[in-house]
Amino acid sequence: MTARPATTDEREDADAASAAETEARSIVDAAWRIVQGSDAAGELGAGEIVIPDIGQEAIARRARAARLLRERIASVDAASLPATLALDLAAAAAMAERWDVDDDVYWLVFDPMGIGFPSMFAPSAYAGGYLLNVVHETLSRTSIDGDEGVAQHLRLLDGYGRLVRQLAERTTGQAERGIVMPSQQLAAATALVRGLHATGRAVLRGVVDRSPSLTDDAAAVIEERTATAVDAAFETLLAVLADPDVVARASDRVGLGQYPGGRDAYERVVRLHTTLDLTAEEVHARGHERMARIVDDMRELMVGEGFEGTPQEYLAALATDPAWRGDDAASIAAHFERAIERLEPHLAAQFGRLPRAPYGVDAVPDAVAGSMTFGYYAPPQPGRERGLYLFNARNLATTALPHIPALTYHELMPGHHLAVTAQREATDRHSLGQHVALSAYGEGWAEYAARLAGEIGMYRTPQERFGRLMMDAFLTSRLVVDTGLNALGWDLEQARAYMREHAFLGDVEIDSETLRYSCDIPGQALAYKLGDDFLFDLRERMRAALGDTFDVVAFHDAVLGAAGLPLPFVAQHVARELGA
Repeated sequence: MTARPATTDEREDADAASAAETEARSIVDAAWRIVQGSDAAGELGAGEIVIPDIGQEAIARRARAARLLRERIASVDAASLPATLALDLAAAAAMAERWDVDDDVYWLVFDPMGIGFPSMFAPSAYAGGYLLNVVHETLSRTSIDGDEGVAQHLRLLDGYGRLVRQLAERTTGQAERGIVMPSQQLAAATALVRGLHATGRAVLRGVVDRSPSLTDDAAAVIEERTATAVDAAFETLLAVLADPDVVARASDRVGLGQYPGGRDAYERVVRLHTTLDLTAEEVHARGHERMARIVDDMRELMVGEGFEGTPQEYLAALATDPAWRGDDAASIAAHFERAIERLEPHLAAQFGRLPRAPYGVDAVPDAVAGSMTFGYYAPPQPGRERGLYLFNARNLATTALPHIPALTYHELMPGHHLAVTAQREATDRHSLGQHVALSAYGEGWAEYAARLAGEIGMYRTPQERFGRLMMDAFLTSRLVVDTGLNALGWDLEQARAYMREHAFLGDVEIDSETLRYSCDIPGQALAYKLGDDFLFDLRERMRAALGDTFDVVAFHDAVLGAAGLPLPFVAQHVARELGA
């Protein structure tokens, strides 16, 4: 049978679709170049480390490029694209929307790595600690080989020093605009910077030690450049933090909303981190409603156990039982490992996509331990194939650990590790789609995963079920406290009193948490429970719509297929995939 020739309209439709695909791929490529820091990379040698540029002009340049991308994205008919390309274009759109406003609010909040963690003050746990630890971890796997290797390392030292100077320059620029670091954050920042300097120095010495072919003359040149570029930059940053004018103007007031334009900037970061159209007041109210339900569940559990005290007294009783304690990093790690072993036989019944990359736990670097409550997930990367949850052994050694299973399922499987590897191991996706990350999805999925673990029976004892409720209460308290501090005029003591009642943390952890919300990454903490509720509600809507044909594995695979994207887009993608 002879094929029917295409009509003129069909040929025009095909040409339009081809043009849309070509433009979409070009947009995605352009967005990925921005992620990679292509301006700097173009001047470097093959495989050379790119040190982020966090100066005002670099951020403004990225924002201008994002606006052009958004104009181009608006002209593309996404519905005509192949499914994977539509996902990648959505990733470009999400990144461009995030970068678009960075220059408008640079002095209030800035995103040093362009990964969705806009921070108020540069020398803080995330904008300073996380940023420099990423640099340090990369350096810890490098060595120097030959004359070109020496030249590359000297450029890297210059870039490292430039990055630290930019932290100082932004801090000075903020103070000149009346945005002075609160007194408690100033003290925390000074200790953090000193620790980061010591860690950086040790890491740089390690690079030299791993380079046996390095001549004595080259080593001397490197040592001199380390002193003039890196050490001098840290000394400048510490001098800024110790400036008498800055110290004198530092006050007890905290929160983004206290600064000119701060309330509008906070509403922006609320949308950035939740991808939902919610006001601070609406989020605050949701937090109170959720907390009331959690408190009722705790009381019911304790009554069932015949315990007549308060939830805080129940936790204190657990703290006297060695079975729920860990005294050092190794014994704490054993609690995580038991939770991992328990879960693994049940994963295939819930997920069609399981990661190839292994995973595990380790202690967080000591330089950051004082400024983080629990720790953070570090995805697999070249030279370290395992995904790791880096836990704060210093803090965890001081308390009972019934919440470790919930933390494990949030941070590793089926939480962050599954979502991140689902993206990165999706070989049909563009590199941008493999690496885009939004807090609403990432933290929402991780908390949904911890909730799912309870649904499939992973919290096997009353103590572990209480631990899950502890984590739920802690994360729910953030909805109340983050909005209170940044939009509703709460002071630190009001926030800390609320967390002492509801968050099941010690005073040291509460101090670091409230500084995180009010002086570091405002709004980010809202993503966890709002994202969890969104995905849970989406699942139940799909279950109701599909009835007996609903398949939880297909649902999870569809959600993971849109990993890292805004929640409303995830819902649309899931509905298409499931035919609902």
